[in-house]
This record gives sequence, structure tokens and C-alpha cells, in this order.
Amino acid sequence: MNDMLIYSAVFLATLIASLILTPLTAKIMRRIGKVGTDIHKASRPEIPESVGLAYILVFLAALVASLLFAPDELTKNRIGIMVLIMSLVIAVGLYDDFMTLSAILKPGILVLISLPIVIFQYADPKPVLPFVGPVRITIVYWAVAVFVVAITSNASNMLDVLNGSMSGTSILIGITAFVASFIVPLTASQQFIARYASLALIGSLVGFWWFNRYPAKVFAGDTGSLGTGAAIGLIAIYGKLEFVLIVALLVHIMNSFSILSSIGGLKERREIRSRPTIVKDGNIHASKDPKAPITLVRLLVAARPKTEREIVNDIYIQVGFSCILAIITAFLIRGVTP
Repeated sequence: MNDMLIYSAVFLATLIASLILTPLTAKIMRRIGKVGTDIHKASRPEIPESVGLAYILVFLAALVASLLFAPDELTKNRIGIMVLIMSLVIAVGLYDDFMTLSAILKPGILVLISLPIVIFQYADPKPVLPFVGPVRITIVYWAVAVFVVAITSNASNMLDVLNGSMSGTSILIGITAFVASFIVPLTASQQFIARYASLALIGSLVGFWWFNRYPAKVFAGDTGSLGTGAAIGLIAIYGKLEFVLIVALLVHIMNSFSILSSIGGLKERREIRSRPTIVKDGNIHASKDPKAPITLVRLLVAARPKTEREIVNDIYIQVGFSCILAIITAFLIRGVTP
């Protein structure tokens, strides 16, 4: 079957499945009482939570289906590792949504379930850097690779604070990965994974974003946000787009670093007494409490209060700019690749 036909089919299939399953999952979550308060709205509506389970399972199913089209055994092995890790991340997200994991235990578990990346070593441990070219850093690569899923998962989770902020920006990053796969020289295996997995993620996310965008009718929960970050991290490793996606994730990474440094390390939300923002007269204001976490949202409203829609648009613009830089990075990598 023609590759572009496969890629088109996976995008449409994941989009339609996500559009169907997201509202059904929302009804189930509301029925069992799994709802959360939308604190950035004056009416404080109760919104079904953990609905990200729908689209992340659609993405997982698409990964399993890709084994039928994989070009070789190496690709099947790589996809098998992705399926294993994604399944475990979804389990962690569900447990955290319903039972709650500590702020330290959660990333620790995510590191542990990433060990198959290092144990089986199906990735290529020679990243290509702009202006430099391929770098042989095998030991360092494997040492860092085990933390990738934990870093990208938590970065995605920490940006899931406003309607559509996580899902919308992740769509932009998925598009960036797909476009970069046509620019960066890749093997047939890396190319298939980068294109197939990124389109599966985009389709799944667009279907969810339709209900998660402002004003949100559903929340992703940790199941969705952790799963999305893990998917991006795995695409970076097995699609060999490590440096490209690091650039695309700059806003996520800086937001995470800013939060962690301002609160003094990993802490649960309930342990943080001061909120970074407050809602007043329909607008979001920056907290004046010096002990409040320094988040991206707080920085965006530091000069003047804004509506939630304005802030989300600002976040989209910032992540969009990072994605443009990531595409430029892809061209720089292409220029130094032998």
C-alpha cells in the first residue's frame, strides 16, 4: 500500500475515532463523578476529567495497527517498545487521576517504565546536531534517553492549565514532527515512525481538542497529558527527531523549569498554598504573592490581566514560534548530514 495512503488513512481514522469516543468517555466520567472545577471561569462549571483516556487509547490502537505496515523487523521492534511504554504511561496516568501519586514518585515511575529504551537499544544513539553533524555519544545518549519520557510527560502535564492549552500546542508539535520528517535525512524505519506516529497523534488530538478548546467541555487529566508528552518523547527517539523536538518543546520546558525552580522542586498541587493567578471580573490576574509559583500563565498576565482565550492564543503563538525554529533546526541538520 502507498505510504501516503497509509498516513492519510491513519490521520482520518484517529480523528474520527477521537471525535466519537471523546464525548462518550466524557459521559462515563460524569456518570461516575469524575469531574473537576474549571477555576478560570466565574461560574466555575464542573467539567468531566480524565477524558484524555479516549484519544490516547486511539493513538495507542493506531500504534498497534502500524505493526501491519511496518517496513522491516527493526521498525516492528521499535513500535513494540513504544506500545509497551505508552501502555504503562496510560496506566500511571489513570492511577494518578483516580488515586493520586506523589510529586516525586510519579516522575520516578515514568523513568523506570522508560528502561526498555535502554535495555533493548533499538534507537540510534548518534544524534545529529545543527552545524556539527552526527555526534557519537553512545553512553551519554542512553543515560539521557531513560529520562526523556518523564521530562516530556511532565512538561506536557504542567502546561495543561487552560482550555486547549496542552492539546492545541501538542497538535502544533505533532505537525512540526511530521514536517521535519521530510527535511531531516532519516532511514526508512525512522521515517515511517516519525510520519505515522505524528499523524496518529495529530488526528487523535484534533478530535479531543474540538471538545477541549475554549470553553472546554472536557479535561484531559493526567492520563491524557502524560500520555501526550510520552508520545512526543518516543517520536523524538525512534523517529530520530531529538533535537528538532527539543526546540519545538522550548516553551513547555521553560514553563516546567520556571515552576520547579520557583517552588523549590517537585511538589503536589495541594502542597502549593499560593496560586500563581487569580480570576477577577472575568479576567485572569497575576498573583502578587512572591511565594506563588512562576508559571508561563502568570508571566503572560504580569503586565495586564487577560481573558483565558487571550492567554491561550498567546501560548499558541509562542509554541508556534518554537515550532518554526524547530523547522529551521531541521534544515540546519539536513545541511550538515553526510
